[in-house]
Amino acid sequence: MKNSYTKRQIIILSSFLVCFFLGVLFLYTGFQNKKTLSLKYKEDNDIDYKVYLKENAFFEEPFIEKGKTYITSLIDYIDADYSYNIYFDQPVDGEVEYQVIAKIEANKADSNSGNYWTKEYEVTKVKQERFNQKENFAIHQNVKIDYNQYNEMLNSFKKTLGLQSEGVLKVYLKVKNKLENDDLKTKVDSDLILKLPLSELAIEASIDSDIDNQVKSFTETFEDHNIRYLLWKIMGVLLFIAGAFFIWLLIHNKKIYKMNNQYELELKKILTTYDSIIVNVEEEPRLDDYNLIKVESFEELIDAHSEIRMPINCYQKDDRSIFILFNDNTAWKYVLEKRKYRRSARR
Repeated sequence: MKNSYTKRQIIILSSFLVCFFLGVLFLYTGFQNKKTLSLKYKEDNDIDYKVYLKENAFFEEPFIEKGKTYITSLIDYIDADYSYNIYFDQPVDGEVEYQVIAKIEANKADSNSGNYWTKEYEVTKVKQERFNQKENFAIHQNVKIDYNQYNEMLNSFKKTLGLQSEGVLKVYLKVKNKLENDDLKTKVDSDLILKLPLSELAIEASIDSDIDNQVKSFTETFEDHNIRYLLWKIMGVLLFIAGAFFIWLLIHNKKIYKMNNQYELELKKILTTYDSIIVNVEEEPRLDDYNLIKVESFEELIDAHSEIRMPINCYQKDDRSIFILFNDNTAWKYVLEKRKYRRSARR
């Protein structure tokens, strides 16, 4: 019985451990429904320009390359080429919107911060393009900048209001990207700026940009509502319930073993001690024709045996052992039951 009990306890404990660890695994997997998507990109941009000159007696070439000093009175127009390139680490869908805008700024002179007047002009209309599953996208935009027109506007502003100000013309390509990759949606906005001083005898252009041409990335984390995560959670809960059942079974089985063990020990003690006066029978004796006396303990049955010196009949069932002592028409009966030990096992 002890070997059988030990085997059952090992099987139950093993079942609990399997349910517990599988439950932890399923629940952990079920809560891993946070999906992280990332998109890396790099921008590579440039502005190339040439300053075309009015007819004059000093310069043989019709234009001067970028990065030089230019005499304002000789400038006819500026031919600028904006080159915008963006590269992705994976194919993406997207929509790009871009436009060239010229902005005049009349700022406070002598390094004082502040602005008197700003006005923007559309150099080109807004353009939109759609691209699908591309790893790079490029924009090439050429514009002719009428420098003298903007210079005259600023001079008129200063003369009319009698202000001393420093003027600057910013001609910039404004780019707005709307990108989509799987469930990730993001925006990338960029400006490529060509700065030109206004109201000066001679100028030097400069190129400004808010883009450092470094690799950047967007990362977004969100919940994945795939049904498999819910199923894993349900399986994890069910396995924990099964584990709780095995714990209960482990405790219950221990109580049953304790009850059975006490019963078996008591029965063995009786059969061993009083083997000489106990007779085992295969069928339970009928007691209808006898005057039945039920005793509370086996010792009382022994006391009766001492008086009449008759053997004690023993009949064993699964959950009880019945001991009967006969003498003429009287029968003394003692029942040893497993349930007697259940109460003590519960306690």
